[in-house]
Amino acid sequence: MSKAISRTNIVPGVVVKTKFITSHHKAFQQYVEYVDRDEAKQEDRSVAHSFSLYQDYMGNPNKTSSLFTHKYNRLTEEQKADLKESFEEAQKNNSIMWQDVITFHNPWLQEQGIYDARTHTVDERKLMYVTRQAMSKMLERERLNESAVWSAAIHYNTDNIHIHIATVEPNPTRSRGKRKPKTLDVMKSTVVNQIMDRGKNQDRINHLIRKEMVDQKKQDSSFAWRNRELKPLFLMVYNHLPQDKRQWQYSYNTIKPLKPYIDTLSEKYIKKHHQKEYQQLIKNLDTEVKELKKAYGEGTRDKGRYENYKQTKIDDLYKRMGNAFLQEMKAYDRKQQDVKRLLDRKQSGNQTARYKQHVPVHFSLRKIEKAFKSEYESWKNQQHYERLQRETERDRNQQNDYERGY
Repeated sequence: MSKAISRTNIVPGVVVKTKFITSHHKAFQQYVEYVDRDEAKQEDRSVAHSFSLYQDYMGNPNKTSSLFTHKYNRLTEEQKADLKESFEEAQKNNSIMWQDVITFHNPWLQEQGIYDARTHTVDERKLMYVTRQAMSKMLERERLNESAVWSAAIHYNTDNIHIHIATVEPNPTRSRGKRKPKTLDVMKSTVVNQIMDRGKNQDRINHLIRKEMVDQKKQDSSFAWRNRELKPLFLMVYNHLPQDKRQWQYSYNTIKPLKPYIDTLSEKYIKKHHQKEYQQLIKNLDTEVKELKKAYGEGTRDKGRYENYKQTKIDDLYKRMGNAFLQEMKAYDRKQQDVKRLLDRKQSGNQTARYKQHVPVHFSLRKIEKAFKSEYESWKNQQHYERLQRETERDRNQQNDYERGY
């Protein structure tokens, strides 16, 4: 009988939306008039309500931050006048005005230590910093970083704290306001990363993969006695690699048929020597996915940010570990070539001597191949024998338990 699974729709911690208006739109002029309005005049709710772009957060100016820009947290009268002049020039030159809104889920902000629900206060400096980082990414991607001017304000008198941002070009470089969808994605990921500060956990994940597992393998020979069970598979892969050694990299298409065997090498090595580190990696990845899911929600566009995160990191581990084995195979091949060159020098001479040299080399290669097959079959038989031993021991224990009446 199957159980019904209840699904809870996760509210995303951050939502980023954008739209734009032309210089002839009424809201453009209203914003220009608003820029240099002092805080006392901002108390006039009728004026605030008429300002369509910001009428939402202007509904209660006591719960709204003052305007801030990429440089200043609070503008002086002179700075307000300069900002107004920039917006007026942009309007006169028929600039687009982009209107961005960054909306937060308050409980998520509280988890991050930025919002206090008891006192209804928010860390404005942190949100200003986050806004600047997101805007910097947006302007760079849209190639507006040399021409745009923006200002913003934080509104936290609603169920969801949000930031309104207005951006114009005093000297326009474009007539279209539509942005690339990827730009919004980058803005959102910037906000999430700056607020969550997941750097420590992500650094730990990378350290586990690169330093504690892969780098350790680079220092550990597959021909060492403690790795003796890897040697037959190592040689099998080596003997089937393409002649062009530049292709001895995990991502090359010519390596694709060998990837399952290379992955088996990696898996066996990790299980034997890095089981603890691998379990810690999985735990950290699960934590990261959980936190990213809370930040981004379950929207179709945002699922990709966390849905494949865990598998992507595991794939990265196997890619790096696979390349470590392939690098070792390159080193092994160089040694084989050195030995062959040494034999060639010793046996150099007349044509007959060179012909005689070819015979033992050919014979030697056949002998190595035969020995390899024998060794590989022996390894497989040993694996089968050990599995039978474990099954026999398990059956014996079960029989003993049965006889004791357990």
